[in-house]
Amino acid sequence: MPTSVKASEKEADEPLWMRIWRSSTVSIGITAFMLAVLTGIFFFQNLLVRRPVFYTWVRRGYLALVLVWLGWYANAQLSVVNVVTFTNALVTGFRWEFFLAAPLIFILWAATAGGLLFWGRGPFCGWLCPFGALQELTNTAAKWLKVPQITVPWGLHERLWPIKYIIFLGLFGLSLYSVDMAERFAEVEPFKTAIILKFSRSWPFVAYAVALLVIGLFIERFFCRYLCPLGAALAIPGRIRTFEWLRRWEECGSPCQRCAKECPVQSIHPEGHINVNECIYCMHCQELYYDDHRCPHMIQVRLKREKFAAMSSPAMRPGGKGPATVITAGGKPVGVSPVATPPPN
Repeated sequence: MPTSVKASEKEADEPLWMRIWRSSTVSIGITAFMLAVLTGIFFFQNLLVRRPVFYTWVRRGYLALVLVWLGWYANAQLSVVNVVTFTNALVTGFRWEFFLAAPLIFILWAATAGGLLFWGRGPFCGWLCPFGALQELTNTAAKWLKVPQITVPWGLHERLWPIKYIIFLGLFGLSLYSVDMAERFAEVEPFKTAIILKFSRSWPFVAYAVALLVIGLFIERFFCRYLCPLGAALAIPGRIRTFEWLRRWEECGSPCQRCAKECPVQSIHPEGHINVNECIYCMHCQELYYDDHRCPHMIQVRLKREKFAAMSSPAMRPGGKGPATVITAGGKPVGVSPVATPPPN
């Protein structure tokens, strides 16, 4: 029997999912590289956030890649439908072949599950969700165009959080009765319209997706905050995360409120506690943590350091000309006044 015939017969005997993975080698490689880069960002976050401008462009570039390549090109958008399908499979009969048939979705779910143990829902919601990236990038453009931003009052904001959990529990309960019906109601997620079909759909679905994006121009990540059932599904197991990566000073929350006021999704409580259920791991609070011109704690550290350096200068000796190091706050000299040079005898 010719070798080519044997090879074709062997290929025909392979499971379908193996053939799909073999034909998706390039996409799998790109996805694996993106995940490796994201892992590096998280593990070396303390170095990156000390360079806010550089980090900002790294984040924007990564989100653009997630939106354009992972979302619009590869259609690798995770959904709450995947969650209800998985739980239903555990009840009715689990088969790996069914889930392995979509390589990128499988890889992203594996990475998301691993991320839950380390960082909670943040890796997916803040970095790997194409629709989340679309919301953040459009809001960034809105801010650049001076579109006014709405800060939801904390009391109302806190009471809107449970909506997404109610939606998720409703879909989960419905899936126990009918998975098909749960999938239809899962259209509360605009992912299929905005990402998979690229807005090429009947007008009610497009209008709904566009309406969420328009609201998101004024309230950053509006859908993520209050309506996303997938975010709720990830937040529940995300509470078991093993490590605490986000650093805080004792002054955070009392008296300082800067991080809480500047958090893009208002996931920091007024008393300074970061709500991991709502945090998307944008790391803006970590930028402030190390910034000695914006963080009050670090400003005091810098002023003490500069004052010590100035007082230790030989120029501060009697008859000197004052400190060689200028102590500044807000760009203006403060602290020790120059010592006048005594007149000659």
